[in-house]
Amino acid sequence: MPDHPTRPQGSSSLLRARWAVPLLVALVALALFLTTLQWDVNGSPSPYATDVGELQNALPRWGTIHFTGYPVYMITGSAFVTLLRWVGIPPAAGASLLSAVWGAAAIGLLVALTIALGAPRELAAPAGLLAAVSTATLVDASLAEIHTMTMALTAASLLLTLRLAKTGARRHFLWLVLVYSQGLAHQRAMLFMAPGLLILCCHRWRVARDNIWAALAICLLAPLVYLYLPLREWMGAKWTFGQTGTWRGFWAMFTDTKVERIIAVPANASELWTRLRTTAALLHEDLPLPMILIGLLGTLAPWLRGPRPREHDADPTVESKPQVAGWRLAVSLAVIALTYLALCLVIWEGRVSDALLAAKLPVTHLACVGLALLLAKLTRAHPRWRYGASAALLLAFVLLVPSRRAIALEITRDDSARHTIALAEQVAPPEAPTTFMALWGNDYWALAYAQAYEDALPGLTLVDHNAHFEAIVERGDRLVTFQRTLYALPPAWWEQRLGSLHLTSLAPQIVAITPQPILAASDAPRGPSLDLENGVRLLGATATRDGDQIHIAIYWQAARPIEHDYAVATHLLAADPPQGPEDILAQADTQHPVYGWYPTSRWIEGEVVRDDLTLTIPPDAQPIGVRLGMYRQTEDGTFLNTPWYVLTAEEWEQMP
Repeated sequence: MPDHPTRPQGSSSLLRARWAVPLLVALVALALFLTTLQWDVNGSPSPYATDVGELQNALPRWGTIHFTGYPVYMITGSAFVTLLRWVGIPPAAGASLLSAVWGAAAIGLLVALTIALGAPRELAAPAGLLAAVSTATLVDASLAEIHTMTMALTAASLLLTLRLAKTGARRHFLWLVLVYSQGLAHQRAMLFMAPGLLILCCHRWRVARDNIWAALAICLLAPLVYLYLPLREWMGAKWTFGQTGTWRGFWAMFTDTKVERIIAVPANASELWTRLRTTAALLHEDLPLPMILIGLLGTLAPWLRGPRPREHDADPTVESKPQVAGWRLAVSLAVIALTYLALCLVIWEGRVSDALLAAKLPVTHLACVGLALLLAKLTRAHPRWRYGASAALLLAFVLLVPSRRAIALEITRDDSARHTIALAEQVAPPEAPTTFMALWGNDYWALAYAQAYEDALPGLTLVDHNAHFEAIVERGDRLVTFQRTLYALPPAWWEQRLGSLHLTSLAPQIVAITPQPILAASDAPRGPSLDLENGVRLLGATATRDGDQIHIAIYWQAARPIEHDYAVATHLLAADPPQGPEDILAQADTQHPVYGWYPTSRWIEGEVVRDDLTLTIPPDAQPIGVRLGMYRQTEDGTFLNTPWYVLTAEEWEQMP
């Protein structure tokens, strides 16, 4: 018999390899992320998806994005998306896959860190799976975002710091300098883990002293990466943010002038309490709050001695005892967790923002590490109990998967972008040169993506709010936008830029903006008009049915100057005239024509204004027609109605 046990062979040996379990968990996490992956252009308004559309457009163009430009992510991500395009994967899906890969790497590194801290593999693995199914991780790994790369670099930095603390090896120090400096170049929030990292490895100060010049040379690589931003602008990249080609613009991008707008210390106890409740709710959205709180307390477990294990229960799956004082490990982990908790409390824009959602990620991940460490400590005297603890963590993972996937799928399967593109297609290809103004955000990004990668919206010039609108109309372009744009940029904003302003609906949810009134409408239906006796003439109307919806286009004309502002009344009728409220099946009234934005008192004599409305037919209803008119409320509270224009069901069914 040999004096020492032989090394296990086969699959057992493979699983005992240092990298095997982290890799296996990373692959399971990747499979989970693929089930919720966003394959199409983003349309979700969720705070988790604030910048997704921008990244979907910028990555395949090797472009640049908002503060701070994130050059490390953009360089690696652009290369990744470009390679995937060569094999037929569209940019939107490629950008999401990039996040999934980084997310899987983050989970694998987190498991490796947990094992390196002394937790057995059977506890580290399910703890990593819990981190993978936390809402923020699952969502960020399912769509185009920078945060999974941040978490991978965070976990890698902490793991390398632990290696350095254990060994004092030069290679671990230099690798740490490289990874952490590039992490800071990628995401400045990683600075907040610096105190914890220093606590963990400050006793190895001699290796830093002996290799200071090599470390400084490596650190210089981080700011040099930012040269990518002006280089892409000078090279004429089709998607760039800011003015990084100038020193002032570059410095503003590098230093992130936006930070001042999102950081605010609580002014009083009441505000602090509000933020505490908000942060607690967001953490609970990730994982059950009691689990997170217990996990954060569990980060102190390395400080506890715990019961001594029985000699015959020695656990071969636990990494060799850390050569770092338990108090140092515990304080380091606790400081990092508390620092990011504090960061959650000072990131405040009056709403839940993507920055706040990202700040909670290290807290959730460290809580999962803490759970594994605490359970390892509690079962130290009875290693076989660990399998029960492991089963409990796995059960929690399985139970959380459906609800967290549902949250992720609600975001990644949102087809609002497709609806946005379909609305814009109503005016493309245009009858005349057309410039479409879309707000910088989901609307603009959806249309830009469709034009660039789907050959959609031909002949349409796409601009955002920074365009020179006066020059656009001077060259004869139709200037159009979504009607919802006017909520952000109201008519007064447009009037300041065009001098005078006239509005008309061009198609459902599309508004044409002109400095001159439209005095003729070639698409107005022919037939008898109706004088509404208030200065408005109804030239005609069309109706088209699409399932249970009826889309109505009304053509008004100002017969003379109109003294009052009139509301629009549109009623779906079961009887004409209606004998009671039950005969009005549906209605679509607006305070003013053109989606409520263009009061009749602003109309010029002879001006033609189109109005688009939609009525929904109730189930099993048999409408006989639609009546159209206007009304206003007098000073004594009574309503004055104009004559009604009736469009029968037979008429709209005969319309093409």
